[in-house]
Amino acid sequence: MATISPMTELEAVNEMLMSIGQAPVNTLQVTGIKDVAIAQKRLDTALRQVLKRGWWFNTDNNYELSPDIDGQIAVPANALKIDSLGSDITERTHPTKGRCLWNRAEETFDFTEAVTCKIVWGFGFEDIPQSARDYVATIAGRRFQSKAIGSTILDRFEEEDELKAKIAIIREHRASSRTNLFTGNRGISSFGRRNY
Repeated sequence: MATISPMTELEAVNEMLMSIGQAPVNTLQVTGIKDVAIAQKRLDTALRQVLKRGWWFNTDNNYELSPDIDGQIAVPANALKIDSLGSDITERTHPTKGRCLWNRAEETFDFTEAVTCKIVWGFGFEDIPQSARDYVATIAGRRFQSKAIGSTILDRFEEEDELKAKIAIIREHRASSRTNLFTGNRGISSFGRRNY
């Protein structure tokens, strides 16, 4: 009995190619087929945009970053978004070290101790759950078809698929995050913590 595995990047690109009437390819390393490179770029763009939102699988809420020997804290290369959890620390480009944390209050790159941050990570297509792959692939496919052919009929069908994929990933996110109307909503949850 055959097993079913999650969608690969090649399968996602082939779905995009078939949506415009192109034949699928056996590898993403093809030369001379411009649509393959365009489809890959659309997939990468959609992946980055979806991941930047921050989901249960790519967000660490209490990630500790420590200073190096010179006192600077480098931002990890695949961090899409970083929040220093209420402190006056942000990200800036260091003149010699690239992306580093910056203390706005002290106006310095220098730190004496570790900083705890919320980090949203950027992962590769094949490193995310299937629900996220489906959502990314439908967004990328719709944009790809829109630019390549511009068919409003196909766009309508793909818009429905995108909405279904979005609902699926949001449901999985909520189930994994164990949020509900009262604890997942800042405005409502604050009423429960008030002291009268």
